[in-house]
Amino acid sequence: MAPFATYLIVFAFVVYGLVMLVELVRYKSFKTFAVQAVALGAVVLLLYATTGFPEPDRSVSFGGGFSPLMTIGVMFVATLLGIAVRYYFYMREFSWRSFLKPLCITPIVLLPMMGSVHGSGTIDEIQLISFGFLAFQNGFFWKAVLEQAKRVIAEADHEEN
Repeated sequence: MAPFATYLIVFAFVVYGLVMLVELVRYKSFKTFAVQAVALGAVVLLLYATTGFPEPDRSVSFGGGFSPLMTIGVMFVATLLGIAVRYYFYMREFSWRSFLKPLCITPIVLLPMMGSVHGSGTIDEIQLISFGFLAFQNGFFWKAVLEQAKRVIAEADHEEN
């Protein structure tokens, strides 16, 4: 990873950590702080394990890569996690039906990103992590993703007529 990118990521992590602390002091929400701290720690550990972040591990070869099928599997799991986290984030009371219903649309949410992976020969570690984060984000914002897709389909139908 380029030094500038590393410094930028470290800076973003530090600023995010400070914002988390300010919110903890201001709102006294220990549960929110704990969830965010665990998520931030998981991201740092994932980057460390795959790239040696913040110092690149010179023994890791970025040439080998992952197959597109494995990448799609990682994206599928990340999308499921994003949908589940969104449900938990906005949950008022738990219901299996309302929890499982959005999980069933995972392939639809994943479909737009699969085109980016399908034509690739191999995917390196950083690309895999990026696709995973993008899939998680699409899962978390699944309602917005589907509303955008619905709008595009409606516009295409309107142009045909």
